[in-house]
Amino acid sequence: MSRGSFYLALALALLTSSFVLAQDDGPPISITSPDQGTTYAFGTLKTHALVWDKNRKMLKAIVTFVDENQDSNTQNDDTHEFRLPGISLDEAKGVFTATTDKGEVIPIAHYKKTLFIKTIEVLPNARVRILHPRGLITVILEAISPDDPAMHPPPDNSDPDSTRPVDINSILH
Repeated sequence: MSRGSFYLALALALLTSSFVLAQDDGPPISITSPDQGTTYAFGTLKTHALVWDKNRKMLKAIVTFVDENQDSNTQNDDTHEFRLPGISLDEAKGVFTATTDKGEVIPIAHYKKTLFIKTIEVLPNARVRILHPRGLITVILEAISPDDPAMHPPPDNSDPDSTRPVDINSILH
């Protein structure tokens, strides 16, 4: 093995071990609804929407499933409501926010008005996950800061044959 190959292999080993040791704690905002639900074991997600409960000042996810094995003549909708606590609404701006453990306020959704209909739309830095393995329903809202580097992709490298030089000394030191 040449000396250059040895250093390259060492650098790759160091990089690989640093990736294995780095633990991703997940997004800064992760709200699992305290509500659980059950639906059809082979149910299909039909609709989902976020609604604001003005009286309780709480965001809710409304989720509807249909049975995959049902006859096409009968429609059996199974609708559930899931609270997502810890979300605030800035009524003046129409923006929904959540606060991280470190005190950072992260926008997660906003009101969207189309003609006469006002809906809540999740922002690009957030997502609502609806899990339903074997009919057990869980709703999770996750969000990262809009300023997070993950929200800003690297410059377009449209040339697939382009390579980036690696300074092996900077890796080793």
